[in-house]
Amino acid sequence: MSRRTLGKTELGVLYLGWFLVDADIVVINPLLVPLAGHFQLSLATVTFALTAYLLLFGILQPIHGILSDSVGRVRVMRIGLFGIGVANLIAALAPNIGVLIAGRALAGAAAAALVPVTVAYVGDRLEPQDRQRALANLLSVSAIGFASGTLVAGVLAELVNWRAPLLVIAVSTLVLAFVYGRLPETHQPEATRISPLQRVGEVFNRGWMVFLLVFSFVEGMAMMGFFNFFNAALQLSGSGIVVAVLVTGTYGVGAVVGSRLVRLVHERLSQAALFGIGTSLLAIGYLTAALSQSVAAILVASVCCGASLAIGQSTLQVWTIQAAPATSLGTAISLGACAVFTGASISTAAVGGLAAAGDFGWLFGIAAIVTVPVVIIGTYGQARFSRVAQST
Repeated sequence: MSRRTLGKTELGVLYLGWFLVDADIVVINPLLVPLAGHFQLSLATVTFALTAYLLLFGILQPIHGILSDSVGRVRVMRIGLFGIGVANLIAALAPNIGVLIAGRALAGAAAAALVPVTVAYVGDRLEPQDRQRALANLLSVSAIGFASGTLVAGVLAELVNWRAPLLVIAVSTLVLAFVYGRLPETHQPEATRISPLQRVGEVFNRGWMVFLLVFSFVEGMAMMGFFNFFNAALQLSGSGIVVAVLVTGTYGVGAVVGSRLVRLVHERLSQAALFGIGTSLLAIGYLTAALSQSVAAILVASVCCGASLAIGQSTLQVWTIQAAPATSLGTAISLGACAVFTGASISTAAVGGLAAAGDFGWLFGIAAIVTVPVVIIGTYGQARFSRVAQST
């Protein structure tokens, strides 16, 4: 395995991949209200296009992680990008909501290859002391992808139609699948003799990994689920689609600020403190949105949630890398990501009825309540893990 420092070109390729995948995750958010109007269906029904994506994005990540441990990281990521492109072509050309949901579900299944395998790739290539900053940078790029995907999708839907954003994602990811061929492989197939079931067994034999998988499910509900309704809350409150995407696009601004903060203080603050700060910002954001769905309130909530992603989620990913067995890193990270995004899909499905009824105060209030135990348990757990790791 090569562990030389990632070059700027290689990092740039990885950043572009994360940018496009995260744009793909949220591209449907500003389209929910227009889709409901186009197909003459309820908001709860078209929300299944989001839920199906997040569900398959979550549950298939372990498969891709196991494959990356067996056949190589780069190969799996390239196949995933190609799959995203084909699936979004299907969704963009959908004649009815059923085909659209199926296309988006397939896109989620393919996108599942990118997030955990990219984290494993960074873990392969960088020394432990360099991972936090690299992952924080990736997450800030991720949030910029969220923001840009939301903004571009909203503008294209307004100027062209709802199909245009999906076509842009499709073409971009197909091109990037070829660009990823420039990345050097880090995990050679012939270097391992461990079966997939043995890899999963290695992960579950570690007590901290079992805790992290359960915890990540709840954390994913809070971190990656409820914020998807910020855009719909603004649109149904009377804001135009362009205003809504501009406001929720400040999620990316928050992430960039959060990433900068991580780079400044990660050597002075403990991992527990960083996680506590990051997830507290998430709770503040949801509480603000619960009290009011005005433009100003959703703007504050978007910035807080974006900062939380860069600070809190990067800490959780580093924690997972530290707790995982080195021989099954891709499997461990993908199981953690599976838990996060499965939790996100369940939370979006659970509150879809509230969104359809326009009860966004209750929706974001539930989000804040779910986030509070994440802050407390995660901060305590990370502090205890660090003490145990230092004593061994």
